[in-house]
Amino acid sequence: MTTFTFAGDEAGDASLNFKKGASRYFVIAVVATQDADGLRAVLETLRKQENFSRSFEFHFNSLTSTKLREKTLSALQHADFKAWALVIDKTTMPLALRALTGMELYLFMVADLISRIPVHFREKGTLILDEVGSAEVALAKLKRMLKAHEIRHEFSRIFFRRSRSEDLIQVADLVAGAILRRDSKNDHEAFDYIKDKMLDIFEYNG
Repeated sequence: MTTFTFAGDEAGDASLNFKKGASRYFVIAVVATQDADGLRAVLETLRKQENFSRSFEFHFNSLTSTKLREKTLSALQHADFKAWALVIDKTTMPLALRALTGMELYLFMVADLISRIPVHFREKGTLILDEVGSAEVALAKLKRMLKAHEIRHEFSRIFFRRSRSEDLIQVADLVAGAILRRDSKNDHEAFDYIKDKMLDIFEYNG
């Protein structure tokens, strides 16, 4: 049985302090591939082509050069992965969710998105998530969140890593960033590169 390696990241922020610049939308994106090293190699090749250091992190908001952003997203357009995303309009979130901390809200939405991905993709796979605070605390909270909502995740392994050390998380960041730009700025240019990778984009309705 060939399994998938999943990686997830977010765009926007979990804050509700709109007066201090909090984003209206919060996006969780998860990418999945059966060739994790092949997908990592896409970004490794880009680093070599651009003469970047091996530790250079591809972060959507840092790609201020239009040329580099287009080159990066074009490379992803031809890469082998599938993706799902959950878009949260924080202005319409139910009151119960507004009481959650940033980490708790992030993990709640990760759990919600996981539950929407068809089981046959998740079965015996690996899930790598962007580290938020302590990896051990985040993992324990995520497992509690999944259990509380009776979500059987079906992954063989779940762990958290810092995005700078995991290219798969960086791919998820680029996907999430393109969706956030589409929804917050009505700018589809980046999204158009990765739209065919999206198997589903869900809107959180409480």
